[in-house]
Amino acid sequence: MYSDEMMRIPLHYKEYDAYLMDESLLIYSNKTTQVYGYEKDDAALFLEIDEYLSEYTPAQVLEKFVDLSVLAVKQMIDLASGNEIGEEIVSETRRDERQYLTEQVVRTYYRLNDNLFAIYYPSVDLYDHIHPLFEHIHVEEMSGCREVLVDLLPSGDMWKIHLDGIVADKLVHRAQLATFVQAKMMSATYESTPYLIALHAGAVERDGKVIVMPAASGSGKSTLTATLMHHGFTLFSDETVVLDDDGHVEPLPFGMNIKEGSWDILAPMYPELDDLDTHSRFDGQGIRFLLPKKMHQGTRKATHMIFPKYVQDAETALIAIGANEALAKIQEATYQVQERLDADKFRLILEKLIALPKYALVYSDLDEAIGVIDRLLESDKER
Repeated sequence: MYSDEMMRIPLHYKEYDAYLMDESLLIYSNKTTQVYGYEKDDAALFLEIDEYLSEYTPAQVLEKFVDLSVLAVKQMIDLASGNEIGEEIVSETRRDERQYLTEQVVRTYYRLNDNLFAIYYPSVDLYDHIHPLFEHIHVEEMSGCREVLVDLLPSGDMWKIHLDGIVADKLVHRAQLATFVQAKMMSATYESTPYLIALHAGAVERDGKVIVMPAASGSGKSTLTATLMHHGFTLFSDETVVLDDDGHVEPLPFGMNIKEGSWDILAPMYPELDDLDTHSRFDGQGIRFLLPKKMHQGTRKATHMIFPKYVQDAETALIAIGANEALAKIQEATYQVQERLDADKFRLILEKLIALPKYALVYSDLDEAIGVIDRLLESDKER
């Protein structure tokens, strides 16, 4: 059984902050902001090498491990000596190239937290195509909020999005506009307030238990999230999960991104899927936006982390994993921190996220996946 205990370990190279957790050694570099991790025997070997480096040269240390892989030991010696592969990150200053619409235009307003998104639709047809995705957060013009201007502008056969006067992305096809607009509104919402980490993940809650589910695209995350909602869970988000410094999850009330391969699977639970407009994802796949009916109200502390992976014909299995494997899976799923990852943020990420009970879920049957998650939460109640 893995535990949430975390112990800081001093290392030979003083630019590192290192922690032991779940039989994993996790290292943060203050120089490059890189994160490194070793499990069990490799963690013990690295610590042994690190101790030797306080008394011996790297060449002398290498001679003490002649029975092991020379390449692996040398890589550990290089890292323990401070010779990293990554380079120190230097921030860049971007030029302000804002391009505001000079004429008066009619805008439609949508409120998320203290943000008021004012979208300019240049045609009724475009309004009819995109507005239904955000109708549940539509408001009349109001004061007291941070206004964000969103302009959807044609450029030949393509479209461009201006966010507060700045071109927000590359030119996109009309079918992709909704996907890009939602993504920009989502990021503008959580970036407007302090946060610790934003994960490509889903998050749901039931009976006070908040499950965060980081996953790479194509893992079945959104399908599982929608199914969990059908079984009594409330939704925080199915696309981006944001944690604050206290480990609380912030609701992001956007439509769930349901890809075409899941429409038939979810249609019995959500009959309205058949009648929704089809849009296009970044990669060209068809997508429908399922509006959230059971949004969680307010923030709540994350209690579990599950990494879902749909594998055709696989036996359903929920397996406890260690800290290093969890970090690797988060990196695979993708994440971002506000401004720059530093030693304090790394420690908080370990304490508030990586220290949670964490599992890898492999499944091919949704009912079985729901069953193992139910049993996990029930077993927690009995402790």
